[in-house]
Amino acid sequence: MSSSRTRPDHPVVLPSSSAWNADARLVGEVLQTVGSAAACTSDDTRYLHPTLTWQIAAETVLDCATNDYRPGRVRALPLRGYALNAVWACHAALLQAADTAPDSDDDAGRLAGLLAFYLDSVHHIEVPALIGAVERVLAVLSLDLPAARTLITHLVLNPDVGPEARSAYDDVRAAWRRAGVVG
Repeated sequence: MSSSRTRPDHPVVLPSSSAWNADARLVGEVLQTVGSAAACTSDDTRYLHPTLTWQIAAETVLDCATNDYRPGRVRALPLRGYALNAVWACHAALLQAADTAPDSDDDAGRLAGLLAFYLDSVHHIEVPALIGAVERVLAVLSLDLPAARTLITHLVLNPDVGPEARSAYDDVRAAWRRAGVVG
């Protein structure tokens, strides 16, 4: 999916698995760290995007994480298009940084250097592992299936779980599995 495409506002169904929530917390924390580093500079593109882009993406992803991992629990989030665009933009910046040497003296190199230091010293992972987590988070946030809308509408209007809601939830979980997300 292209990061330059404008995305509409839409509701998303969020997994309640501990693995997906760990991804969301990791991604949100890293995006928040880059946003904080960007805020400390007077150069709006020092880390490829303005501070606000990193901050919006971080807040969006961190709003998804939970500590409630009950199986089959359904959580929903109204997702603004501009927020999803910010997460996609940060993903593109991370991909660019992954292809750049950390000691390079350009914006992508500075981001690569920050990520290499931070990820190694705090999370003991490398940039490709972070990018995998970002892609799993984006797989959930970008999912705009009719089944997700059906499920959310059903749950808002009728909290009893019926066959239509079960079928819609199964469709959403199948889409997550295809994207490598544990639901």
